[in-house]
Formats: sequence, C-alpha cells, structure tokens
Amino acid sequence: MITQTFKDIYTDELAEGAILNTEYHGFREDYLLLHCLLRKYQPKSVFEIGTNMGTGTKIIKNAVPDADVYSLDLPTELAHISLQHPINEGKGDSVGHKCDLPFTQLRGDSMKFDYSKYPCEAYFCDGEHDFEHPFFESLEMINQKPKLIVYHDADCPPVYEAIVGAFLLNSDYELFRVTDTRIAYGVRK
Repeated sequence: MITQTFKDIYTDELAEGAILNTEYHGFREDYLLLHCLLRKYQPKSVFEIGTNMGTGTKIIKNAVPDADVYSLDLPTELAHISLQHPINEGKGDSVGHKCDLPFTQLRGDSMKFDYSKYPCEAYFCDGEHDFEHPFFESLEMINQKPKLIVYHDADCPPVYEAIVGAFLLNSDYELFRVTDTRIAYGVRK
C-alpha cells in the first residue's frame, strides 16, 4: 500500500464547488478527498455502500453531476443488524433524506446484494466497521473492474485489514492510504 497525505491529492482546482461535510471531526478533509478523487477520475457511474442520511451521496453527486449514482443501505426490516443505520443512531428511517440531488436509492443487504446488476466505474464503501463486510464488498467491487474504489473509515483496524486482504488477491490495482484522513482508495492500473 502506498501512503499519501491530504496535500498529495487536494488541489483548489479539484476541490472547486465541493460541499463541505462538518458533521464530525475530520469529515471535512475525508469528504473533500472523496470529492477531489471523483473529480480527478470522472466516473460516469458511482455506487455507494452505506447511504445513511445521504450526506456522502450528495457529495458524490455534486462532485460528478452527470454520473449515475446508486446508493445501497439496509431496508427498514433489517436495520437492526447494523450500527451504521440511521434507525440505530436515533434518527429514524431517514435513509438518503439529506441528498436532494438525483440518485437511485437501493435497499438490501450488502452481503447478499447482486453487484453485477449495477456495474459502475467508481465505488464508495462506507458501511460496517468490521472485517467481514468491507472484505466481501471489496471482492464484489473488484469483480466489477471499476477504475476507482474509495473507502471511508480505513483508519479502523478491521476495515484496513479487510481492504488490504481483498487487494492482495488482485494485482490490477494500486492501493493508497491517505494517512492523515480516514480515506483509502484503489485505482485500476
């Protein structure tokens, strides 16, 4: 894995028009990097795992306004299996409500979802903070051969180990960890 810092990626030009996410400490830089990476690689389609309230979804759609954006989160009846679902954060079933830009909301379990129905040029993985989910999700995303996969919460040891483990099985990607943020990403060679 190649290490980078925020300053290695961020430029004023790439950040132009970015929506700033100040919901939690560090999110401003994390989501500015997501915006910059999307602007740099200009995917025509983006798939997000972990919609939550839709702030990240709005940042994605704002960064690449002409892209088709799909976002996956658990249906209401399965909300209890995730600590990352708005219901379990005391926010009710408000999945995606903060994104007022056009996108497609998908509901399903990321561990059972058929990713081949939505092959995209970029993915943003921001779901569970364990090993099992990001490892499985990474393998599924890599199978779609996107040019870019971006991860949030790569500073969590199980998430980091899952990312590294999944990419060890595939040499078609260069893997980066932005050490002063929670971001990691893979770029197809």
